[in-house]
Amino acid sequence: MPMFPAPRRVVTGHDDQGNAIYVDDKQIEPQPTGFDCDFAVLYETHQFPASNDGWEDPIEQPTKSLANDKGVVIRIVDFKPNTKTRFHRTMSLDFGIIFEGEMVCYLDNGVELTLKRGDVCVQRGTIHGWENKSDKPARVYFVLTAANPVNVNGKLLTTAGFNDKEAETGGK
Repeated sequence: MPMFPAPRRVVTGHDDQGNAIYVDDKQIEPQPTGFDCDFAVLYETHQFPASNDGWEDPIEQPTKSLANDKGVVIRIVDFKPNTKTRFHRTMSLDFGIIFEGEMVCYLDNGVELTLKRGDVCVQRGTIHGWENKSDKPARVYFVLTAANPVNVNGKLLTTAGFNDKEAETGGK
């Protein structure tokens, strides 16, 4: 049984005369993942700046990782009660918007911070994890934008804590 209703995604575009139209309007069902949480990818781009020409639904193809190195991914993540993700890092600039529930973001130095509905966590290439310490599910909207790896004194901090295949979701 799903933790929350499937999010509705509405996409606009243009007709042949350049008038604004709705090109898609549907529910996107979250899918179970190896991260002990469910993902629903709502949109993804593969270039920056993105092209708004034509319409081809990017979520018809599965995502290739948590983030991509050329664009943006927007994903809903539903966290089961009393669950904790592993440490992970993406080469991206991420915005985690708490939509429902409470989530604890924990860092590799042991510091934890509790975020509540409406709070935004900006992840700047850090290694981190998420924990739902409550007995209720939580939903977070994540927007991940392409970024260079963090460079600390000549050491590059790249993707860590997962493999791309286990992060792949969506598509037909």
